[in-house]
Amino acid sequence: MSLLLVIYAGIISVDRFAAFHMLFSRPLVISTIVGLLTSNPVHLFYIGIMLEIFGLIDVQVGTRITREDSFLAYVLSVIAGMGYFTSVSKMLLLLLIMIILMYLAGHTERWVRNFNKYLFLKGTIPTGKLIFLGACMAFLRGIIVYPAAVFLGIGILDYFNGIFDYGLSFKIYTVFLSIFLSGYLLRFLSFRSIYKYITFIFGLGLGWLLI
Repeated sequence: MSLLLVIYAGIISVDRFAAFHMLFSRPLVISTIVGLLTSNPVHLFYIGIMLEIFGLIDVQVGTRITREDSFLAYVLSVIAGMGYFTSVSKMLLLLLIMIILMYLAGHTERWVRNFNKYLFLKGTIPTGKLIFLGACMAFLRGIIVYPAAVFLGIGILDYFNGIFDYGLSFKIYTVFLSIFLSGYLLRFLSFRSIYKYITFIFGLGLGWLLI
């Protein structure tokens, strides 16, 4: 993976959670920049528009950690920019899996926040250094979590590559889209997120059985 893409992953994490707040972490911006770095700007621009619409529904307010559309946009854009999306099925499969992994990505940010809180309450580090340390930790989180998800996604696509040899399949597309849409709507129900993800994963497995 390009060093510039890895560095940009760190900048996204800092911009979203710690400093800057210059919209570098918005899906449309992410997809456009990744598109320029991978020489595939037009295709990725459309991916950014799609994910930007999803992200606008879940707004980050106060200390609440939303589902990280930045993570989703980065992973999908990098993998698409590297030429791995040779069919709609591949993109839908990876989209479903990364939506599940967004839950874990959110937990890594919670761990960083909890560690920053621990250092603050300890009271031994000056405020300026504490802010700088928090930004550094967010950057480190980005360059680890985001590229790791990219490599995991590529590995998943390579592992399941055989299912994409059947050509165009309306049935496969329909099932994938139905699972995605039903799983996405779960976020609006009033029960804990972990149960929403369990329900979503169950639906994903049921979809595979139907296929």
